[in-house]
Amino acid sequence: IYFPYAFPKALYQKPASNAVLGMIANYQSGPAIYKYLKENKGVKKIAFVAANESDPLSQRDSGVEAAKALGLEVVAQNDTYQNDTRDFTPVLTPIVALKPDLLVLSGVAPANAPLLIRAARELGYEGLISTETAQDAKVLEEGAGEYANGFISVGGASTPEIASDEMKEFVTRYTKMFGEYNDESNTKVYALEYILDTLKANPAAINDVAEFKKTMDSFTAPNPFLKGDAKLSYVGATSFGQKRQLSVPMVVNEYKDGAFQTLFVGSVD
Repeated sequence: IYFPYAFPKALYQKPASNAVLGMIANYQSGPAIYKYLKENKGVKKIAFVAANESDPLSQRDSGVEAAKALGLEVVAQNDTYQNDTRDFTPVLTPIVALKPDLLVLSGVAPANAPLLIRAARELGYEGLISTETAQDAKVLEEGAGEYANGFISVGGASTPEIASDEMKEFVTRYTKMFGEYNDESNTKVYALEYILDTLKANPAAINDVAEFKKTMDSFTAPNPFLKGDAKLSYVGATSFGQKRQLSVPMVVNEYKDGAFQTLFVGSVD
């Protein structure tokens, strides 16, 4: 059994069965973000731009499919850039001219996000900007400043609003040891807890992969990272046809004045 933080569905769908996705995938967060913005912000027209590499392009294709399924008008989906681009004005000029309500930066690297945001705003774009990948607030602040306000991205899995005292204490200790704690790290605290609790539920699974997989189907345990009676469980049946994903909160953030604020919290099944 292994726990990758990689999104290709082939890892988690039959005949594969030994991989467990450790976080929310873009093809799960994207539809949730678009649906929220359609219902709450009046988004009707959407545009996509992506780096000319396999993962961002895959995320773009998934996003386009999800947007069309929601009835959104996709006004741009074929615009790409090289990852070492530093002037995004030529890439974004034709997209901004189409006046989308939402510009999606598919699979954008944290270093490129502020450059794209700044270029779009300097071109006069006034709509929303989002991505399905986690970002770094400090990088956004340094690279885009006020232009980044309102930027929507996927965050960690334990925001201050929903984090347990145990989780907050862990963040405090981590920060003292290493200087800073990145919000996106919240998705990474879960894997070891799941492994240990699954083995506690069925000790035979410690050296028997079949026993581990059998236990996953009915496994449940208290979630020590969240307030209240939240539970750990394996999910993924909807996306993969089998439970091959850790259940972690889908936290969607909005950047404002140097920090992320929680826009909404969702989940997958």
